[in-house]
Amino acid sequence: MKTPSIKKAFIGASILAASLYTSLAMAYGIGSAVLDSAGNNASATDLASVNCPDGTDHFSAAVLDTSSQVAGLLVSVHIYKDTQMTTATSTNGNWSDIVSVYGGAGTYYLSVRKTNVGARNFTVGWDCRDSNNVSTGTDLQVLQIQ
Repeated sequence: MKTPSIKKAFIGASILAASLYTSLAMAYGIGSAVLDSAGNNASATDLASVNCPDGTDHFSAAVLDTSSQVAGLLVSVHIYKDTQMTTATSTNGNWSDIVSVYGGAGTYYLSVRKTNVGARNFTVGWDCRDSNNVSTGTDLQVLQIQ
């Protein structure tokens, strides 16, 4: 269900999440949302486009499933651009690995997906980075919230 408050939550900063994962707090955008608030879509996916400016070497992201742990119900983050894609999964209430796609400047896609029925609260961190791993700025636009 699309609502402005979920969209704001996805884009808005989360100081608590930043304190949980120090490396993400270093210039990463961080937002939280509920994936499939009704809990009945086993393959619910949220999707955003990310525009990385000139000087970008790669785009990185990680996800944290902040809901109570349920066997067989995991949250993953996916990044793709052109013919490259990578993914990481949050397990046992921990942040996923930080994953990156090295596609230079341009549009990347960031998605968060779950593996089974049940609503999931999540926090995601993202950033465009140069070859020295310094933030180049990130312009994120939410395309789909399920």
